[in-house]
Amino acid sequence: MMRSVFAWVAVVCICASPAKADGGHQTVVETGKYTITIDSSEAPDLCGWVETKLQPVVKEWYPKLVEMLPSEGYEAPEKVTITLDKDAKGVAYASGSKITCAVDWFRKNLEGEAVGAVVHEMVHVVQNYGWGRRNTPDGERKRTPGWITEGIPDYIRWFLYEPETKGAEITERNLARAKYDANYRISGNFINWVVQTYDKDIVQKINAAARAGKYSDDLWKEHTRKTIEELGAEWKEMHEKRLKPEETKKEE
Repeated sequence: MMRSVFAWVAVVCICASPAKADGGHQTVVETGKYTITIDSSEAPDLCGWVETKLQPVVKEWYPKLVEMLPSEGYEAPEKVTITLDKDAKGVAYASGSKITCAVDWFRKNLEGEAVGAVVHEMVHVVQNYGWGRRNTPDGERKRTPGWITEGIPDYIRWFLYEPETKGAEITERNLARAKYDANYRISGNFINWVVQTYDKDIVQKINAAARAGKYSDDLWKEHTRKTIEELGAEWKEMHEKRLKPEETKKEE
């Protein structure tokens, strides 16, 4: 039986260390044995957003993600840092137990995708596929394709954390690019379809194999009785039929 990680939660705001010349705050979220530190010292104007918007989500979702993505012998990082970095480019990235967020992008997306972007990166922290590289002999280790590494976080983000935003929908605009291994949102959409259609536990199974350095496309057939290519074709055909003009559907 999986041990629950939900427990008493304390949130403490402390002033930045003296080394942080520009002031700001650190928000320390303690949930069970997990401690997540959100450092907004380089963006003190975002402290209010951190406290009211980001901190509650981090508090709820990090332990939730740990329970969602277990595997034998694995313990998720107990100490995680989220840093708002004024010099970072792009959106955000995770390295080990550290998440770096690009301040410029976050300032422009506080009311849009900012919090969801952090949820995506927290999934990467929990995935921890480097654990498999360190604990699996070279001869037995298999490479996890990028569409799995990014597709799982976007499945969790768009279909479990914020499904109401419909941020990973397949539309007429992106239908031509709808391939199961297209990465990020599109792959997240495919994974959600497999979960809904064939195996509600497929994400946990695929993630556990990837974390152990043992991912293989054969896993999809093992758990659904269909190859990854067959699943991808069926998924795309479903969307093609769904997006057909009503007039065409009537003629059929």
